[in-house]
Amino acid sequence: MTLSELGRIVKGCMFGRDMEFFDISIDSREIKGGELFVAIRGERFDGHDFALSALEKGAVAVLGERKFNASCVVVGDTVSALLRWAKYKRENFSGEVVGVLGAAGKTTTKSMLAWVFEKFYKITYSPKSFNNFIGLSTTIIKANGNEDFWILEIGANRVGEIGKLAKISRPNHLIYARLGPEHVEGFGSTRNAVMEEYSAIPFSDGIILINSESPYFPDGRFYTYGFSNADFLGRNLRISEDGVRFEFEGVEFFISYPHLGFAENALAVAAFSKLMGLPLKEVAEILKDYRGERMRMERFRCGNFEVISDVYNSNPISVDVILRSVYMVYKGKRVVFVFGDMLELGEEAEFWHRWVGRKMCLYGISAVVGFGELSRFVLEEAKACGLETFLARSHKECSEFVLNGNYDVVLVKGSRGMEMERVVEELCSST
Repeated sequence: MTLSELGRIVKGCMFGRDMEFFDISIDSREIKGGELFVAIRGERFDGHDFALSALEKGAVAVLGERKFNASCVVVGDTVSALLRWAKYKRENFSGEVVGVLGAAGKTTTKSMLAWVFEKFYKITYSPKSFNNFIGLSTTIIKANGNEDFWILEIGANRVGEIGKLAKISRPNHLIYARLGPEHVEGFGSTRNAVMEEYSAIPFSDGIILINSESPYFPDGRFYTYGFSNADFLGRNLRISEDGVRFEFEGVEFFISYPHLGFAENALAVAAFSKLMGLPLKEVAEILKDYRGERMRMERFRCGNFEVISDVYNSNPISVDVILRSVYMVYKGKRVVFVFGDMLELGEEAEFWHRWVGRKMCLYGISAVVGFGELSRFVLEEAKACGLETFLARSHKECSEFVLNGNYDVVLVKGSRGMEMERVVEELCSST
């Protein structure tokens, strides 16, 4: 694409020499040469401050909100320009789009679906957790446009964002992972959070799959999937240290992660694959080799104990699922849960942290280390039922408590802002 073409699409003004670019980048550190550098003004950094560095590294031009002494396209708001550009790309795409949403498990569901579909089709899919205005837009923009499928992760933390992203991406099909309390601070309540997810439905004209464990359901057409009371029913669910197994339509599926949530995610992929006419036996064989995203149910052997690192993010649903998984796999072993706050739960924060604390008592946890202001509510409930508790003031204190104890398994989890991976690093560097 040329800068003049881009200027017409995003309704910006071009300055300097018109030229072609072959990719885009929003990170000056990733410039390889030939890209358009997109300068985004964020909460912590302003991309405009790195534009000259990007040009020095080989970027050919800049898309931003001010003029540079180089070829550039200037717009009033860079993120709005990206959204306009993505909308243009979607309108000119003749393949099918799958939107993956949910409070817990959407990234894993998306990556599993991509893992399967890339064996049958030409696809583009969202990398990592690229699911917001910037992430979704850049995924679409970077697509060639000649794919069979785009598999897009769609997420939000404010009212109205899902609808806006769905209006731009126009997903033909929707797959919902678990729904429930998430970003309550922005949505106002758990019910609002779920209804916000469903605001993508009016933009879909194809298959809609919803996890049968969701607390609310929309009006209209959809299929459910799950291990009870579902249109697409998984049977004979089993879990061990090797992973999870279940049966669907007479075919056995195996995922090499001991996590009940991964079984739900795989069932969603199996159900969607069936609806798309793919051979389930082949799908099952492909999923046997699935390798997950970083910071999600990673396991390490550190000294005398096993560390389970599930630190990418956290909410009540994901904590409950991993607690049940660990209880079923490591029953009878001494498990310490290093718990970081679940953030963005707004007025429901105390309720959900106390709820999680009571879950600790049900699922065989031996001790709980809390880190963060809200974790004290978890510790109060855990202590009330006789569990050993400790409120840490730092990541180092979390790891020191564990190292001074006698545990078989260390489960570490918390919201992204709590940086609980630092506890894992401390533990494994000290043994």
